[in-house]
Amino acid sequence: MKSFHSFCFLFCMISGLVVFGGCEVVGGDAPADNIGSSWNLCNHLWQAVYTADDGATVYHSITFYPGGTGEEEIGYAYADGSYYPEYYRFSWQWASSSYTSIGLYYGGGNVLYMDNVYIGPDYLSCLFEGRFITFRGY
Repeated sequence: MKSFHSFCFLFCMISGLVVFGGCEVVGGDAPADNIGSSWNLCNHLWQAVYTADDGATVYHSITFYPGGTGEEEIGYAYADGSYYPEYYRFSWQWASSSYTSIGLYYGGGNVLYMDNVYIGPDYLSCLFEGRFITFRGY
């Protein structure tokens, strides 16, 4: 039943994007006519699983919304069964005119960049905080 609810939520999110318009390019050096890269970025829930330097399994989800906002969840799972989730809201914009860098602005002067961004049909790969990560799109 949980997967059915997840499917319904995702279907409603995607339907909302189609009805209310695609993801707009916000700020940066990006020209206003870049609809393809922005649409692909906003049209998915991006998820990745990787190992942190301390051995924790990291469950990383990120969602980009139209208008330049987004949400991120990073969960750290340890061998002893403990799990530590972190939640963030941010604003975003293309940081390069070639659409290969995205600035994530968390407030309080905290900015992170996703560099070497490549968006495929159902994946997003990038260099994020010194680590190459491939996110799957759902």
